[in-house]
Amino acid sequence: MGTQILAALGLAWLIPAALFGQTNLLPAKSTLAVTPANFCLGMKNVAAITKQSFTEEANLLCANQAPTALFTTLINSAYQGTGTPTLTTVLVQETPATLTTQLTVAYAMKVNKDPVKVLLGEEKHVSSSYSQDPLSISAKFMAPPVNSGDADTAFVVQQKTSVKAQVSFDDTSIHDLKLYQLYTYNFDFFLAVRTLTAPTEQFKKSVVLRAIFQDPANQNQSYAVTILNFVMNNRDQHDRTVDAFTKFIQSDFMTLYQEQSK
Repeated sequence: MGTQILAALGLAWLIPAALFGQTNLLPAKSTLAVTPANFCLGMKNVAAITKQSFTEEANLLCANQAPTALFTTLINSAYQGTGTPTLTTVLVQETPATLTTQLTVAYAMKVNKDPVKVLLGEEKHVSSSYSQDPLSISAKFMAPPVNSGDADTAFVVQQKTSVKAQVSFDDTSIHDLKLYQLYTYNFDFFLAVRTLTAPTEQFKKSVVLRAIFQDPANQNQSYAVTILNFVMNNRDQHDRTVDAFTKFIQSDFMTLYQEQSK
């Protein structure tokens, strides 16, 4: 599927011309200072076309089209492979009346790849599975939807979530994974967003938002800053739910870093 992302983002020149039987040409790349401020300014271009709902998550990084303190902190503390990666907990909230738990966390990493290659890693990461008692999570691509102009490219992901504990369950959820180029003919700023298409028994909300942009000091390095926001059925097991999904996110963080470091 990697060629689909490249073609959709106007990056066919990265694919060997032999695959197309011709030389591929693009207009000159636009130049724009690579700063968190320009990332946030570019979010208005995404907001103008998207049909996904991720305002709450985007506002954690960019408020009034400017970087938040959280965004700056995450960039400054981005994981680069030394020690154990840590999560920033934004919100942990239980709603007893509905037996739900909201878990919002964030993290950042810095890798030795340009932003295009980091973006391509989103596809490979979908197929990464997780299994650590009591939680197992796996996902696969379904038939891609027709892109109706609300993203640069789009996929549908089916996720299976299983818990084997005092309260056991299996849950199947469907998610939109959409990728955005923040500025036309600019390959330094991207956004990847995965959103739940409809609530399930387990997930009432599920948003994974990843900001991808070039390191201003090194064009061969990139930052990937992630916000994860889940509202889940806790089955009257709030603490266990938080613990199980925090461990999953921590493991998934490390898996993503290892994949992006290859």
